[in-house]
Amino acid sequence: MVRDRGESGGTVGAVTKARVLAVVAALVVVAAACGNSGAPTSYDDNRADFEIPELDIREENVGQAERNYRSGCWEVGKEHPERLDERLREEANLAAVCKCSFDRIKDELTFEEFKELDDDLRSDINAGFPEEVELILRQCIRDLSGV
Repeated sequence: MVRDRGESGGTVGAVTKARVLAVVAALVVVAAACGNSGAPTSYDDNRADFEIPELDIREENVGQAERNYRSGCWEVGKEHPERLDERLREEANLAAVCKCSFDRIKDELTFEEFKELDDDLRSDINAGFPEEVELILRQCIRDLSGV
């Protein structure tokens, strides 16, 4: 299971937290498209270009896990803006939070922990997230909004 550091979150309201968690639940499952053949065994496996043409974002040499996570995060947020905090409804902000959260997850969780979280969510979408992941998302939103 993902390690719990026992840190407490900031002052993000329950509604915002619920919205963030709803989006993350969907995106982590989408990010787990890593479960297909040719699945990565590390964050850096299967590198290729990452693009979000609508935002003119193009990055070279991005690992499959990151491409899946960021694409899924952005698509889910774009398709379900009602689930997002108002600050994330601008697509560029959402894309920035998706990148920020992946970067921090990569820094905080081993790939095995990331895959375990993904496996847990695949088996039970209502399983919930470890506090560690919730903190990452809230911090990215705070950083983006300057709160």
